[in-house]
Amino acid sequence: MHSLIGLEAVVFDLDGTLLDRRRSFERFVRDQWNRFSPVLQSVDPAEYVRTLVALDRDGYAPRNELFAATLAQFELPSDLAETLLRDYRAGFPSACVLFPDAAQTLSSLRAAGLKLGLITNGSLRMQSSKLKSLALVPAFDTVLISDAEGVSKPNPEIFRRASERLSTDPEQAVFVGDHPDVDVLGARRAGMKAVWRRDRSLSRTVEADGIIENLGDLLPLLGLDRKEAAI
Repeated sequence: MHSLIGLEAVVFDLDGTLLDRRRSFERFVRDQWNRFSPVLQSVDPAEYVRTLVALDRDGYAPRNELFAATLAQFELPSDLAETLLRDYRAGFPSACVLFPDAAQTLSSLRAAGLKLGLITNGSLRMQSSKLKSLALVPAFDTVLISDAEGVSKPNPEIFRRASERLSTDPEQAVFVGDHPDVDVLGARRAGMKAVWRRDRSLSRTVEADGIIENLGDLLPLLGLDRKEAAI
């Protein structure tokens, strides 16, 4: 572990870090089965959820293949895939929920005078809709969405752009994310410190400047009063 005290800025990943994506996706899929139950009634709703969650791979699976693969597995008409995909694009943002301690942690960091940024990979439409639904945009001094930037994590360029827009050197910023390579390694290659929000589904060793289980754990790493974060 390295000292993270005295830094000027904290930059976050969105999905899996601030946004509880697994819970959000499960919530959306359950609701989707209910909305389309007349055509999905031959599929057990719990099995529909399990299948989509597995194929989704925490959002890393290609969106245009996700529902087609699900329908093929259940031997349902393939022409339904486009309808389900449109439903996902329209409805997923409103199903999204933050981790319980996300809002309070951001508030505590802001109160401590730290600059706050966010970098997220994904389409401009989907990621912007999530941020709007979660009322997160006002929490940050800068937001970078890969689709709009033309560069994605783990490319160090997108991390450097965040530092520039926060008017701070990369060495004076820490990035917080859940993906060991996309988030942690990318940030460190850009010269930032990096904190890994532990993904309990991974057993591998992750080299990071700090490791947290919950967002509120970030506060003592930065030398701040943990009691101000409601965990």
